[in-house]
Amino acid sequence: MIIIYLSHVAFNMFALNIGLALNLLILFIAFFFRKNNTPPNKILALLLLDTAISFMGNATIVGGYFKDFPYLFFLSWCTSSFFGPLFFSYICFFTGSQVTLKHPLWLVTICTSIFGLTLPIHYLMLPIQQRPEFALSLLTEPLPWEMSVINAVGMLIILTSTAAAIIKANQYKKRLVNTVSNLKKTKLSFVYRFVALIFILTVATSILYIVLPQYLVEYLYLPCLITLIYFFILYYTFTHHTIFTAESYGRFLEDTRIASEEMIVAEIKSASVPRQEMQILGQRINDYLQQSGIYTNPDLTISQLANGMNISTDKLSTTINKEMKKSFFDLINEKRVEKAKVLLASKIDQMTIEAIGYEAGFNSRASFYRAFKKHTSFTPSEYLSLPGQP
Repeated sequence: MIIIYLSHVAFNMFALNIGLALNLLILFIAFFFRKNNTPPNKILALLLLDTAISFMGNATIVGGYFKDFPYLFFLSWCTSSFFGPLFFSYICFFTGSQVTLKHPLWLVTICTSIFGLTLPIHYLMLPIQQRPEFALSLLTEPLPWEMSVINAVGMLIILTSTAAAIIKANQYKKRLVNTVSNLKKTKLSFVYRFVALIFILTVATSILYIVLPQYLVEYLYLPCLITLIYFFILYYTFTHHTIFTAESYGRFLEDTRIASEEMIVAEIKSASVPRQEMQILGQRINDYLQQSGIYTNPDLTISQLANGMNISTDKLSTTINKEMKKSFFDLINEKRVEKAKVLLASKIDQMTIEAIGYEAGFNSRASFYRAFKKHTSFTPSEYLSLPGQP
């Protein structure tokens, strides 16, 4: 009975791993070889391929096919560490950052992959009669020490990649709120959701490796967890429209170019703009915004405001941050909320609340309600019900 039970478990693990591998390979082909393709699509496809190779390697072990396809299993261990830097590179495409193979994450991963070659070398150095015993050791505790080292280093690489991605996302958000007034086109919410999913995957995997036998985590629990995570990743990529065409990616780059790392002018010290000049400029900014109504442009950027006022972008940014104690995003949304309050008082009988939000410069109902609540502590509906309001 025990033998039948173990055979049943092994078959289920084989079916799970090979099924997931085939699904991921189909997605890889769909994303990597699509027409008018873009770099983010290809990096996402390589993430899927990297995971598919790992599952195929697992399937050779739990299905008893190691002797027929040993090097597929070894390949999976040489490529398993690439998940971290591929994920980090994917985030860089969405945050206006650049990354090359000279980045420390890639260098460490390449070294880890080279170290993975010790597994097939170890296998080839064994006498032929001992090779079946090596294959059996891949399903028991402890796993070969090389696999344990690769697992440990791989988890550290993913943790480091996740931390680096969080830093990139936060830096990107800081650049955005100081340069644009519309976050919807920037995919910022997608970036944070993607990073959160990988963080959850990393933490959960680390816990599983601590409390459960390593071979069970590798061949059973991790595939199940990754399946769940990838389901959400694919859901978010489609709902946030991040499976780009060449045209849509070009528009995305144009919309976010102002917040890319290479376009941001290094922040000048406050001493380079005298305090008195900043005070005068702060008042001038308020007057210009009020008189021109330029803030009602839902896609207004700091460059457009600087051009309209005929001053430099860095001087404008410094004044807003240091003198007015605000980000560009908050300043513009504050003006939009003030405009919306006037419209609510004068046109609520003629326009819907959503239409008032659009006229004030907000690009969606959600952004209107969020900003109004932030600057007034009330939703537009609650504001209308206050004493003295129409």
